[in-house]
Amino acid sequence: MINCDEIFELRDIKDYDRAVRRTGYGRFHYEVLAVSAMSILSMGFQNGLSSYVFPAAQCDLNFTSFELGILNMAFMIGGIIGCFLWGALADNLGRQKVLYSTHLFDALITIVCAVLPTATNLFVLRFLNGFLIGAPGSIIFTYVAEFQPPKYRTPVVCCCGIFFTLSWLILPLLAYFILPLQGLSFSLGNFIFFCPWRLFLIILAIPELLTALWILKMPESPKYFLAKGEHKECLAILRHMYSKNTGDHPDDFPVKNLISDVKMDTSNNVACDGKTLRVLRTMGGQMKSMFQQPLLTVTALTCIIMFANMFGMFGLGLWLPEIFVRFDQFEKLYPNATPSISELSTLVQSKNVTCEATFDASVTYNTVVIATSSLVFNLICAILATKVHFKVVPLVTMLIGGAASASIYFLSSSLQNLVVASLFQASMITANMTIGSIAVELFPTKVVGIALSLIMCSGRFGAVASSFLFGYYMDTQCEIPIFVVGAVVLLGGFLCFLVPRRSKEAPASFRMTHDIEVAVISAYDVKLR
Repeated sequence: MINCDEIFELRDIKDYDRAVRRTGYGRFHYEVLAVSAMSILSMGFQNGLSSYVFPAAQCDLNFTSFELGILNMAFMIGGIIGCFLWGALADNLGRQKVLYSTHLFDALITIVCAVLPTATNLFVLRFLNGFLIGAPGSIIFTYVAEFQPPKYRTPVVCCCGIFFTLSWLILPLLAYFILPLQGLSFSLGNFIFFCPWRLFLIILAIPELLTALWILKMPESPKYFLAKGEHKECLAILRHMYSKNTGDHPDDFPVKNLISDVKMDTSNNVACDGKTLRVLRTMGGQMKSMFQQPLLTVTALTCIIMFANMFGMFGLGLWLPEIFVRFDQFEKLYPNATPSISELSTLVQSKNVTCEATFDASVTYNTVVIATSSLVFNLICAILATKVHFKVVPLVTMLIGGAASASIYFLSSSLQNLVVASLFQASMITANMTIGSIAVELFPTKVVGIALSLIMCSGRFGAVASSFLFGYYMDTQCEIPIFVVGAVVLLGGFLCFLVPRRSKEAPASFRMTHDIEVAVISAYDVKLR
């Protein structure tokens, strides 16, 4: 005789995407988006503060442009070293734990960075900032995407990108109001020095502390538990999502069983290993699978595209405020002349510029216009992402960014420079966020964390290379890095044409398991009738 409870359980089996859809969409998803927005704002502050804090610190610590480039490189190198660690830990220990701990320590190090007086300490602490902030940079998009129904994953990732852009709008406004407060400069003995740019750092650390505490209260990604084979924990989180979205009791959640789309290695030789060795073994298997077909092509393409994107975004992008400062100083010295990019280098070499610890109002205006245009551009692309294939937005924005960066050399007025710079920055930020959505779509769950880490690592190599290039040539021949950025970004845009149009198929073992379960359910249906 057939057990009716058994039939009920079989009929309630769902794959993950169908189960997430059954949780509804409401209060829980809005909270996930809000905490992710705070995380991305903090990440944006850390990535963009070099454009505002360190030109002011340059006067205090007597930095050259090359040393500012090295300071940017220290931050990016820290990100390169940490990215594989965070991605692997996220895949093996959980996204939420890694996000909470890295945000907490990054905020504390930023505060220490603000009060320690020496240039050497600044280099070391910025390296640690890059090392730690690489975790949310690699993981937060995976974390927020794994709570979303398939229909909303790419649009939500694009929406998250808006908050990264928003951080670059907030930064110049804060700089405009805080950096001129020279009355705040004082020292406590020979150990603690205080001035406006250090206050600026402390203010930027406060949202990150709040973010860490908020993430501590959030649940782990249910898809992480499903990938680990822990179905009860996954269902518990889905029930919580359902209850928070609908107001119903968690036990009313209609899904009782889940089909796992990935299988973790549970062989005896792995299970008997220590935890550290087990994690390392899993990391090795994950990395190996990414460099084998069918994932090899996707791995290569996404890594090269992100390299090109961050080569431009953190090369020319971070130096745009400095370029505006030099344009402004040139126009003050030569009111009737039309400055060009090459003449800005001549201006620095002639020693006609003075070190200023703050920005002129016109420079702040320019950076705010750039950030605002980027915000509007992100909103438009977030809407378009629901209408087009997931590779279209990064493809178009990379091509626009490459063309815009190369054209900067030929501009003859500050207004033209502002328009083109706005177009460049908007397209680069949008492309950066949507490249991550390609990875979420094309990589299997069990490797998506480490895949995003590898992609971000490739991007940071691009950022390091461009930071060195701009630092080395900015005071001599700044047209060279501008043309190089244009060529590299255009190459990345053309490579977007080669990104596969369809996501990966489910593993054969999963399809077979699913077919067997469907067949069993159908057999019970026949007998029941």
